[in-house]
Amino acid sequence: MNIIKYTFRSLFLIYVAIVIFASLYSFKNTSVDLSFFILGVRVDRLVHFIMFLPFPLFAWLAFGSTIKRYTGRFSMSALAISGLLISTITETLQTLNPNRDFDYIDLIANYSAIVVGTIMVALIEKYAKNVWPGRLQ
Repeated sequence: MNIIKYTFRSLFLIYVAIVIFASLYSFKNTSVDLSFFILGVRVDRLVHFIMFLPFPLFAWLAFGSTIKRYTGRFSMSALAISGLLISTITETLQTLNPNRDFDYIDLIANYSAIVVGTIMVALIEKYAKNVWPGRLQ
């Protein structure tokens, strides 16, 4: 079981590194253009949402038992707060890059992804025990 635990933790750290890189890297001189709209929503906002949506699940798979041990019944709140904190830090650090800007709407997209992801993890935690006993612990 330790191999699985350390694999999830390693993958989570890689995911966080990719999120930090994508949040701080300037795509100005590349062919990446996220300024167009899909269904009335700017693609930049969709990318922020998609980028942070898996955070709660990956964090839960990597550290779920540890989070439960230290926070008890507040484990989902701790999971959400950690995601909101990472999201806020990455968005705030964008002010250090002259080609990136802090944007409240990006932050709202990040926050909504963390909240939706946390709700999904809570539902999985509640109902998956009947399907996979002990699997997500």
